[in-house]
Amino acid sequence: MSGPLPPLEAFRFFEAAARHLNFTRAAEEMHVTHGAVSQRIKRLEEHLGTPLFRRSGRGMLLTDEGRRLLERVQAAIGEITEGVEAIRPNNTDRILTISTAPCLAAYWLLPRLADFNEHHPDIQVNIRATLSLTDFTRDGIDMALRFGPGKWAGLISIKLRDEELVPVCSPALRGGRLPRVPSDLLKMPLLHDERHPWSLWFEAVGVDYRDAGQGPRYSDANLLLPAAIGGLGVALARASLVEAELASGRLVRLFSRSVPTTYSYIVYPPRSKSSGKIQVFQEWLLEQVRPVERKDAIVAQAG
Repeated sequence: MSGPLPPLEAFRFFEAAARHLNFTRAAEEMHVTHGAVSQRIKRLEEHLGTPLFRRSGRGMLLTDEGRRLLERVQAAIGEITEGVEAIRPNNTDRILTISTAPCLAAYWLLPRLADFNEHHPDIQVNIRATLSLTDFTRDGIDMALRFGPGKWAGLISIKLRDEELVPVCSPALRGGRLPRVPSDLLKMPLLHDERHPWSLWFEAVGVDYRDAGQGPRYSDANLLLPAAIGGLGVALARASLVEAELASGRLVRLFSRSVPTTYSYIVYPPRSKSSGKIQVFQEWLLEQVRPVERKDAIVAQAG
């Protein structure tokens, strides 16, 4: 005869911790403290009588029992999610929930969204800004906008636009005495996004550069771009994210040379391909880039 189950909430904490293999990131997702996650996992392990995680160097791995439990828990969460969606009122057809990186939301999507609202007032667009990849079976997300290679297992990805990195800064930087040739940048304060190292651009223009750790580092363009606008230095930024700032004059582009980087994509699960609200928003997104991009979108079914 089966014994009593642990509290169901414990499985939500376990699934998040197992997915991230990190209690801190699980705590951020669950909006609780690291200690709250640790205590719930400890009580779950005590209830089950077996460890679910083990330390590996500075990281953490699942035990064999933990892996088996995770498979069952994720399958159960997926079935519950599908069950809930099946009985939701029909007004969900007019609510579109989108997951996207914070920088893409703030600097590209939100400034354009009023146009969509004007032409499609019957669809309410909700945005969840996060750096985490979306789990479409669990997170209640209809569509994601992502930078990346364009191949995500089991998902449809549609290329939104080409992406390139360009050097930008405030026109007032150093009293307006801006560099005249690429090598002048070596004497300027450089702002760093570690996902897009300056070495990529300097190599493209034929300038010898070695990153010796000088210059401030930022974890996201939401920090990098305000730093550039505030006159702290020169940033190597995605061109799509600085279009409005260049048009307004808050930033200026230095030199015509750019370097390609990972494309941006529209992403959603195959089951959503026939969704009217997704197709409407997808077409609107593609219209936003057609003045600067070729009109045919590349559709890739990732397997």
